Amino acid sequence: MKSRGFTLIEMLVAVGLVALMGVICWRGLAYIANQRAAIEQETTELAQLVRAFAQLESDLAQRLPDIALPARATTPELPLAVAIGSGADGSAELEILRTVATGVEQSQPIRVLYHVDARGLVRSTGANDVLVLPSVARFQVRVSAGGFWLDAGQAQAMQPAVRPFTRAGAIEIMVDDRDGARYVKVLAL
Repeated sequence: MKSRGFTLIEMLVAVGLVALMGVICWRGLAYIANQRAAIEQETTELAQLVRAFAQLESDLAQRLPDIALPARATTPELPLAVAIGSGADGSAELEILRTVATGVEQSQPIRVLYHVDARGLVRSTGANDVLVLPSVARFQVRVSAGGFWLDAGQAQAMQPAVRPFTRAGAIEIMVDDRDGARYVKVLAL
């Protein structure tokens, strides 16, 4: 009588194939987990970027009207409540004079300054500094006036007698992170 069953070699081949499939599946699951972690990190960074641009847009939308401010030495194309300066590291500084509600139908003006420090893009309102966007290496601002995009230094260097007075229609915010990625947002004035 001949016994039925598997030989030792057949069992070893079957166990080897199961082990090989297990390794392949393990590697696939590890790849998926790594991709998921990378996507979650990118999503967090994108959410921070969207919030930062939304805060900038809100500050610009709630700026003081020109009629409420005295004339000051600023780029002629910009509203009086907006000024663009240059920081120590070559990044721009954006100053906005805006209103903040203090009570029912009451508001007061405050000065908001966006600048880059060692942590990233910071929004300063007097004694209150808030890190708006971490890991920012450079912050640049350009103005669209008269059909041209002008850096703040270019706009101030042009003599008003050489070009007619034109009102800025938009402001372009450029943020470079430490990884070399650049994010750009154009905001209407």
